[in-house]
Amino acid sequence: MAVMDYANEGNLRGNLTRIVKNDWNQKLYMLYEIISGLSRIHGEKLIHCDFHDGNILNHNDKNKDKIYISDLGLCQPVKSFMKKYDINGVIPFMAPEVLRGKPYTPASDIYSFSMIMWEFTSGIPPFINRAHDLQLSLSICKGERPEIIENTPQCYVNLMKKCWNEDPLKRPSIKKQLYGIYKCNWVQQPCY
Repeated sequence: MAVMDYANEGNLRGNLTRIVKNDWNQKLYMLYEIISGLSRIHGEKLIHCDFHDGNILNHNDKNKDKIYISDLGLCQPVKSFMKKYDINGVIPFMAPEVLRGKPYTPASDIYSFSMIMWEFTSGIPPFINRAHDLQLSLSICKGERPEIIENTPQCYVNLMKKCWNEDPLKRPSIKKQLYGIYKCNWVQQPCY
């Protein structure tokens, strides 16, 4: 049993309408906190295996968002051998290779993170108007991704597309992801 701080803002899914109204600096700060938490999980040689907006908790302390990643019950060691077709998760956040029955990897969590990035531009969960069924799974495996929202900064779009790449080997590592968000936000390539 793990005991965590109370997250007074609930989960990320319940905060999307507020988050989408934030300026890009605030959004990128929150995303940096989320990917930093995932980096700590990967640093322990674990994979989350169920990384989605319902498992990211938000606590607002003096107008500063603190992020917690929850539901670590499905975390697996990187080198574990999950049974083939042992699939867990929320379909829109699941990497295509996982939907095809391949094992979870750190790159699978990066794919899930790309869907969270997309939510920060849209204010809604990916594929919200579709049944989370075999048809959606097949569409994702064939390369369907959520439509890019107009006026999304190009550096952000580029990073998001790298993270949802069909080929897990072409997705950025967690360190490249951290740097990409940092670069979008604080270096001379503003995202707004």
